Amino acid sequence: MPNDEPLTPKTGLVVPQAPALSAAQQAVLAELYLPLMGPLAYSLYAALRSLQSSENELSNRRSHAELLGILNVDLPTVLAARRKLEATGLLRSYYQQDELGAMYIYQLQAPLLALQFFADDLLSVLLLDTVGELRYQQLAGDFAAQPIDLTAAKDVTANILDVFHVDSQKVTTPPLSVQKVRAQLAANEPAEDHSPVLSDDDFDWQLLGQILKQNYVDLKQVASSRQLIITESRVYGISEIEMAKLISEVASLTTGQFDENQLKLLIARRYERPAVSSQQVATEATVATTTTKANKASAQLSTAEQQLVTYAKQTAPYDFLSALKQEKHGFVTSGENRLVHDLIGRGVLPNAVINMVIYYLLQNRELAALNRNLLETVANDWQQHGITTPEAALMYLKQRKQPKSTPTRRKNNRPTRKEIMPKWAQQQQQTESGKQPAQTGKQITAAQRKQLADRLAKLETNSEKED
Repeated sequence: MPNDEPLTPKTGLVVPQAPALSAAQQAVLAELYLPLMGPLAYSLYAALRSLQSSENELSNRRSHAELLGILNVDLPTVLAARRKLEATGLLRSYYQQDELGAMYIYQLQAPLLALQFFADDLLSVLLLDTVGELRYQQLAGDFAAQPIDLTAAKDVTANILDVFHVDSQKVTTPPLSVQKVRAQLAANEPAEDHSPVLSDDDFDWQLLGQILKQNYVDLKQVASSRQLIITESRVYGISEIEMAKLISEVASLTTGQFDENQLKLLIARRYERPAVSSQQVATEATVATTTTKANKASAQLSTAEQQLVTYAKQTAPYDFLSALKQEKHGFVTSGENRLVHDLIGRGVLPNAVINMVIYYLLQNRELAALNRNLLETVANDWQQHGITTPEAALMYLKQRKQPKSTPTRRKNNRPTRKEIMPKWAQQQQQTESGKQPAQTGKQITAAQRKQLADRLAKLETNSEKED
């Protein structure tokens, strides 16, 4: 989990020596990683390589001012680029304080091989969303090795023992110097960096397996694709039955196996759909409201806030984002889709809380589109404060006294909006209560109304006499 430790241009940095990249690794970095992290993060990776220290001593440190001078950018820009390197697995950052002051240790990580990159669920899905299906297929073809048919050839490769003379006793019992070097290299080997594992507590794997077994799909491959299935189901709100249908469509009728890339493409085509209508959203909100009981947290919320919480729990992030954008007469951009995909892929916040992050930025902050820096800042803040439910998110916003909750005025003298619900939710609230919105002002009695009518009649009579 990211930790916002203090960072200034004077803060020290140490970049331990890392192995040089091969030509194949450089190609993967430029073709596959660059579209995900952008040119600035790519330049930061190269700049950190130029600042490597061969001595690997913490006292032999540099400052971030030197790094800023190389890239010719400000500190927040470097920090945003650094987080992209960390998110894609190219950098591990460590913070430490000693007698010389604060310091960051940046351990550069080698990029995955092309085969490993395309086999990684999160990275491959992000690349597909970033470059599109056509370019994704082109990149996969560029890195796919074309094997040569060797069935008619004879293997005449020389064996090492045919060329070199090696003492068999030393092979069975390696010399002490060899053993020391092995132990030293093993100790310096960086720990394997695993992709974040998403929680699948709400996904019924037994049901999925039963359906796929009836369709003769290879269940072993389903188990190996567990991370991909969870990621896609969370992003688009795909149920177990729908996921089973999708997998069955791409599975081979003869072997029962399926191509993960084909499954990603099928899901992308089918679920990256236009925004749902406001009427449909209101209908879904009605069903969710009538089927959900208020808990202790929601008891402190207004009716409108409870409806928002319910809808956030019942809706996939992509559909939630689509509904809000249509309410603002806009549309979901490809960049916003990538941002949501990326945030879900990290597995740090539940879907309902991610929906509240989206709502806060688009509705309360009145942004026209999601912004990566703001999205990551809010998500990071909520994660650090243990926000795991939409009710907790609303209570946290109230405690922080967000400007949308008070009728203060901004620089353009326009008052901030008081409502916390979009129009479709407000209409739904009126429908459920069976009442029209309350009229402003005081209500007059029947006697007062009659007295007012008599006065108006007298005024009209006097006006006629004057004429």
